[in-house]
Amino acid sequence: NSRQSLRALVSCLPFVVLRFLNITVDQFSWGGSVSLMWNDGARFPPPEDSDVINELELIQLVLDRAATAEEAVSIIADANVRAMSRIQYFVTDATGVTVAVLPTLDGLIVNIDENMPVRALTNTGYQDLLDQLSRFTGFGGTSPLPFRTIKPNPDSVERFALAASASKNHEPVAVSDGFAALEAVENPDTRWQIVVQPSDGVIAFSVAGSAQQWRIDMGEIDYSCLPGPPAQSLNDLPVSETGVQFQPLENHRWAGTLFEVLTGFSDTIGLPPELAWPITDAQIASITCAE
Repeated sequence: NSRQSLRALVSCLPFVVLRFLNITVDQFSWGGSVSLMWNDGARFPPPEDSDVINELELIQLVLDRAATAEEAVSIIADANVRAMSRIQYFVTDATGVTVAVLPTLDGLIVNIDENMPVRALTNTGYQDLLDQLSRFTGFGGTSPLPFRTIKPNPDSVERFALAASASKNHEPVAVSDGFAALEAVENPDTRWQIVVQPSDGVIAFSVAGSAQQWRIDMGEIDYSCLPGPPAQSLNDLPVSETGVQFQPLENHRWAGTLFEVLTGFSDTIGLPPELAWPITDAQIASITCAE
C-alpha cells in the first residue's frame, strides 16, 4: 500500500529541490501545507533526553504522518523538540481547515479554524495580531491600512492587516488573489512568492525580478528513484512555459549554496560555523532516494 511519493518541497536558492520518502497514498493525499514564520516570542519547552528532533524535522514529521490539520496539531504537541530558532507554524489541509501554532515554554497556543477569523499569520503570535487588528480601518479602528504608498516596509502587525483586508471579500481565494496579497506584504528581502492549492495538488510561484508565474503539479511528477534529488534552478526557469521540469541534481552543484545558507545562521540563531559542513552532508543524505 505504499509508493514512492513526494516528501517535501525544499526552497534553497538557487534551487527548488524535491525530497522523497515511501509513504502511503492516504498520507500523501491529505493535501497538507506547513509554513514557518520567525517569532521572537516562540519557545519550545526544554526537550527530554530521548527521540529529539529539531524544529524543521518537526515539519517533515507532520507532512509524513498527519492526515488532517487536527492530526498535525497533535503531532506537534507530542513532539520532543530541541529548537535552534524561534518559529511558529501555519498549517492548512485540503478541506480548508487552518491552524496557527505558537510554541511556548508552557505548551502550544493553538488557534484553529473557527478560532481563526482571519486566516493569515505573520511574525507575531496570532492572538496579539488579532487584538491589534481592531485599530485599522475596516476592522473597527481609524488607522489607515498601511499600503506601500503609505508605508513602504510595513511591520508584522501591519502586514497582517493587509492580509486580512486582502482575504476579507474573497471566498474562495483565487491564485491571482493570493499573489496580489503577497505583493502587498512583500519587502526588499523577498526572493520568491508561493501560492499553494492543496486540494488540487498544485504549487504556483514567482521569483524576484520576474512577473511570470510557474506551476508545480504534483500529479505530473515522476516519483521513481533517481541518482540525485529532482531539482529546478531558480536562475534557469523556462521563459516560454509555466511548467517546471525537474531533473536530477548533482550534489556538488548545491552543496556550496546550502553551506553558505547554514553559515549565515551564525548571526541569527547562533549556529556554530564549524557545524555547517556536517549539517550540509546530513541534509544531502536525507534527500537522496534509496530503493
